Amino acid sequence: MPAQSPIPNLQSPLSYDFANILFAGPCNACCPFCIGQRVDPRLNVPNLRHYPPANLDEFVEMIRHFAIRQLVFTGTTTDPQIYRHEARLLDYLRGELHPESQFSLHTNGRLALRKWDVFNSYDRVCLSFPSFDEATYRRVMGVPVVPDLAEILRRATVPVKVSCVVTEANRGEIPGFLRRCQAIGIERLVLRKLYGEKRAWTELLAWERLGLSYRSDYRANPVYALDGMEVTLWDFDETQSRSLNLFADGTISSAYRLVEAIGAAD
Repeated sequence: MPAQSPIPNLQSPLSYDFANILFAGPCNACCPFCIGQRVDPRLNVPNLRHYPPANLDEFVEMIRHFAIRQLVFTGTTTDPQIYRHEARLLDYLRGELHPESQFSLHTNGRLALRKWDVFNSYDRVCLSFPSFDEATYRRVMGVPVVPDLAEILRRATVPVKVSCVVTEANRGEIPGFLRRCQAIGIERLVLRKLYGEKRAWTELLAWERLGLSYRSDYRANPVYALDGMEVTLWDFDETQSRSLNLFADGTISSAYRLVEAIGAAD
């Protein structure tokens, strides 16, 4: 049975930045750094065929209780666009939650052009994309064939943000990667450290070649500008974000760092 999290007993902050619905199961990528593989395996019950997701009613009640307006479809060990009932669940939640609620898709984009109507039915999309180079993409994502980011952006009717994890395979390409993203029309981009990465950004990147201008901080992460494109440097170990999470087994957790969440006892 999934762990139960009655609203009065959940250890949580007074507010949350967003709520995550997390999917688990086979993936269409094979990232060697996949953070979902470090999550308590009891949380990663395959749920790609299940409707509704386990414990959804309680999760919806908690979203209402804490007045959370941002809801994210994402995954631990899979991509949310593989979820068989993606459109059905999105439609249901739009009917159940506050009219001003905004729904985001966090995806690797490998199914975007095949599920175009669903892709554009969100309010915004965050697309994990580490490189335009085929060989580098394969090293980071574990699979071949680079999604056509320019075509995805051309056909998108919702804002698309790029999220790029920085690894040994692609960190030398980042200056050129940023320029190409800016050239094809990306307006917001996040560079993410790998979980457990201790090097400072100035050590990890060819800092003098980036051409970034500091603008502000968001949740303890610096935000820069590059010729009109917003670039955020995201460190999960330092961020002050707050999230409410529904795991695939039905466990509800308020641990922003998903690896800190604990699954149900056997």
